[in-house]
Formats: sequence, C-alpha cells, structure tokens
Amino acid sequence: MDFANLRNRRVMIADDQKEIHDDFSEMLRPRFLETVTDDLASAFTQKKEESFLPEFELLYVNSGEEAVDVIKAEKEAGRPVSVAFVDIRMPPGIDGIETIRRVREIDRDLEVVIMTAYTDKSLAEIIHDMDLLHKVLYIRKPFAREEIQQIALSLVGKWNVEQELAEKRRQLTDSHQRLEAVLDATGDALAMYDVTGNLVFANRRFEKVLDLPKSELQKMSPKTFKERFDERFREPDLTDMEGRFIFGSKGKVVERAEAGNLPGNRLFYRSVAPVSDIQGEIIGDLYVYRDVSREIQVERMKAEVLRLRTELKATYSFSGMVGSSAPMKQVYALVKQAAESDITVLIQGESGTGKELVAKSFHFNSHRKEGPYLTINCAAIPEAPIESELFGHEEGAFTGATKRRIGVFERATGGTVFLDEVGDMDLALQARLLRVLQEREIQRVGTTTPIPVDIRLVAATNKDLEDAVKTGRFREDLFYRISVFPIAIPPLRERREDVPSLAKHFLEKHTKRNGKTISGISTATLRLLLQYDWPGNVRELENAIERAVLLETTDVLQVKNLPPQLSPIVDPRKGGAAPTSVLPLAEVERQALVNALEASDNNVTEAARALGLGRATLYRKLKKFNLTADV
Repeated sequence: MDFANLRNRRVMIADDQKEIHDDFSEMLRPRFLETVTDDLASAFTQKKEESFLPEFELLYVNSGEEAVDVIKAEKEAGRPVSVAFVDIRMPPGIDGIETIRRVREIDRDLEVVIMTAYTDKSLAEIIHDMDLLHKVLYIRKPFAREEIQQIALSLVGKWNVEQELAEKRRQLTDSHQRLEAVLDATGDALAMYDVTGNLVFANRRFEKVLDLPKSELQKMSPKTFKERFDERFREPDLTDMEGRFIFGSKGKVVERAEAGNLPGNRLFYRSVAPVSDIQGEIIGDLYVYRDVSREIQVERMKAEVLRLRTELKATYSFSGMVGSSAPMKQVYALVKQAAESDITVLIQGESGTGKELVAKSFHFNSHRKEGPYLTINCAAIPEAPIESELFGHEEGAFTGATKRRIGVFERATGGTVFLDEVGDMDLALQARLLRVLQEREIQRVGTTTPIPVDIRLVAATNKDLEDAVKTGRFREDLFYRISVFPIAIPPLRERREDVPSLAKHFLEKHTKRNGKTISGISTATLRLLLQYDWPGNVRELENAIERAVLLETTDVLQVKNLPPQLSPIVDPRKGGAAPTSVLPLAEVERQALVNALEASDNNVTEAARALGLGRATLYRKLKKFNLTADV
C-alpha cells in the first residue's frame, strides 16, 4: 500500500499522561538515517534513506470528554479522525470505555485502540459490551515501538481502504439507481432471467404488466411464471393489424380483456436477446415487452387523416365539382384561373347553389391547401361576438372577456378565410374588414397593437351588393375590395342539364352512406326532377335525393318517395307529372339519352341496349343533340 498517498492520516492519542504523548510523538515521527561520514561506506550506501512511516497528523487530548469533543468537531468539519488510541483510565472524568461508547454515537467508522495496563484480562472482559467491540482492539502498556508503528500503519490504511470502498459502493448504488430510473422511464417492460430461468431484474413497467411486485416475481419458478404469463396473455389475431405491426410467431402477445387493472386489449411486441458477461459467456436473457397498441392507434389515425385529406382534395378539386353545363364550365374556368393566386374573390349566387363548395375549391387547389381553412357566417353571429370571432380580444376588453382570444384572421395565417353572407355584415365591422384587406394586419379588441396576418379572403353573398351599396347598406370601398374577382354561380333552374348528373352523384353518395343498393333513377322520377324549378338549388336537390333514398324499398328511385314540395306537379293517381307540366318531346328524348349514358357510364353499347336501339341509331340521335359518349 502506498501510505504516502493515503487520504486521511489523522491519529488521536487520548491519555492523561504527557509522557505517553511524547512516546507516541517519538514512535510515529518519520525517522531518517544520518549522513554516512566514512568515505568507503558512503560509496556503497545512499546519503539519506526515506522512512517507511508516513507523516501522521497527531492529535493529543488529555481526557475522554476532550476526545469526544475533538472527534465530533473534526467529523463535522469534514476532517474525520481515522484512528484513536484511548487509555482505559483517565481520571478525573469519564473512562476509556465510556469514551468509546460516546465516540461510537458520533463516528461508527473510527478505528479504536484501547491502551491498558491490565495483563490478565481480555478485551471482551474489559469492555463488557459486544456492540463496542466493533472496530476495537487493545494493547498493553508498556508499548513496543514496532507494535505501535504497525498498528497505526495498518489501521490508518484499513480506514482509508474502507472509506474508498464505501465511496465506490455509494457510487455503484447511485449508478444502479440511475440505471433503474432510466429503465423505468423507457416505457417498455424489461426483465432479465439467468440461464436457469430465474428472475434477476425487472423494471416497474414489467411488474405492472404482470400485475405482480418484484418480490413475488423473484419467488416464482420458471414453470410458475409461464403459467402466470399464459393466464394473463394470449397469442393475438393480427388479421386486422397494419402490416408494419405483424410480427413473427414469437414476437407478439396480447393482453387478455379480463387482465387485472390495465383495461382493454393491447398488443405487445416481445423480443428476447442474450446477455453476456465481459468474457462473452451467456449469463441470461433480456426480455422486452413493448406496448405497440398506441402506435397502431396513431398509425390508424394518420391513415384516417390522410384518407380524409385525400377525400377533401378530391371533393373540392375541379373534378369533384359536378356539372357539365356551359354555365358551370365557365365557373370551373374562373376558379382554375384564380386558384393559384391570392386574389380576393367574391362568390355570388342564390342560397344552395354551392358557394361554399366553390370557396373550398379555391383553397384546396391553391398553394395554401396545407394551411387552415376557416369559415365565418356573417349572418349567423351577432355583431359583438363576430368582431371578437374575427379579430380576437384581449383579457378584460369587455364584460365576460376573462382571457385572451385569438381570432379567425390570426388562426388562419397561411391559409384561407371564407366570409359567408358577407352582405349581412354590420357597417362598423365592414370598416375594420377594409383595413385588413388594405394593410394586411388586424387589431384585437381591447388593444391598438397591429398584428400582421397572411390570409387569402374569399367572400360569398346571396344579396345584390351593388344595390346594397346604392342604398347605403354596404360600403362602396369595401365592395370594390372584395369584388376584385367576382364569380356568379348560376341557379339550378338555369342549368337543368346538370340535374341528372347531380342526382346520380347524390344517389351514389347517400346509397353508400345508408347501406342500400339502389342502382338508378326511374324515368318518371328524372323527368320530375328536370321539371322542378329548385328554389333551394343544389342543396334542395340533395335533400330530396337523400329523403328518397331512405324511403326507397326497390333498386330504382321512384317518384312516390320524392319530398312533398314536388307534389303540385305530380299526378297522385299515376305517380307522374301533371299534363300541364309535360316537357317537349325533343327534351324528353334528349333527357332519356342523357339518362341512359349516365346509367351506363357513357358506354354506347350498353346505353343502346337499355334504350332498345341499335348502335347506329343511337349515334345519330347523339349527334342530333350534340352529345358524346365512349364506344
């Protein structure tokens, strides 16, 4: 042992005799050989040899009380005494035995050497207390120099080694606790078993999954553990799982529905890896159980979001807008031209014509399609709330404003704001909207701090805004700001040729939604749909088809299931149109051709077969009415 590098060499001598203090000072002081004066001897020896004794730090006390006080003070100061030589008899005051008793309450690590003149008693007989014998030995007076030196060296070295070992144990314990904390924080259930199948380690997650404390798990034999595991888990049916979660036959377990306090079925991915020691010899296996139920749920949610997003894009793409009439083709062309720009758009049209559908088409076909799309119905929200809804407000801005609110214009940054029924907006609010369009910034209610916004504005109205400007109900400057790119959506009565395709589209939509198998629309029903003026436009048509689908019991949509508002033009005895509402024969023939093409997905051969015509005849009639179809 390298005594020169010992961390603590503090030695106390507790004796009431000064001569004993002097003896220890002389015995434990490092001694060096004197310089050799003989020339011949100096040729074979060093001039100075180092002592085998280190520099001890000696502390002298004259009584037991003083010894206790010094040891306590040194311990509290972080300079503990490593070895104490204590005399049995130190009158007056407490004797050596009581001194040891009190010292033990202060420092259990102190090495104690009892000095006694008794020659016929053992240490146990002297002390009469087995607890005090911890780290205690004794020597008899008078002492031999070598005996004191060896005892001091050995005990100082022992104290230092034990302290280093205790520190390493503390560090090892801290490392073990940190490792356990890390393994507990992984979220996986981890356990290690030795080569005999007995549990070596299990984290808290493993205990929770098995619903057993570690103490119980450690008592289990491999057979008992397997029975417990089989009771709690089963092999799963993965036929409905995503591909990325279908594991090998040894890589999956599912918790039983009735298992413990963890509700519901969950899928665990199980992996087993061998554990080797530093020599590479396998000492056991590490089992990892990872709950992938949430990952599967997240993947399904992602797939659902992707499906909905794809559906949105398809629904509001140009191809998703139904209608092939000349007025609608003009609408498509205008939407396509303006979609990629940030130009402000005003959509005009009667209620139910599909203004919001056109607005969404602008958004989902623009560079802002990944951003927010927010809608405000200006006619449905009262004046005060709509201002807060659009611009937001600060806490305390008005009665009831208990916290800050972020308005639509801020939330829609990077996306599109659709203001429906903008013609119903209050004049004061119109002025604030004009500022947004001019400055591209807003102010929350209750503050004057400007906040920049990056939005595209699309507005819609069923009112005549030019007339509203003339009568002072709508600001002229705002009208010119929002009508930079106007689009007029024609009412359905002005594009009757779109009725069959719209009716088919809604039939397929609501048939699928209601789980029915309706394959078509009867000729009488289609004729009636074409004759009706549809004051509610496309929305009313969809509602009529949805109602008829719910009531229909055959595989073809019949007139009797149409809504009551169409009844004035229906002959209740025949279920058809009244004579006053009969279409011209040419129009009926044209619609029959259109209906046949719709039903056959534009296939001329099938359409001709359904109409009872030859292909050549059908081609002539298609040419007559400027209709086209696939061969």
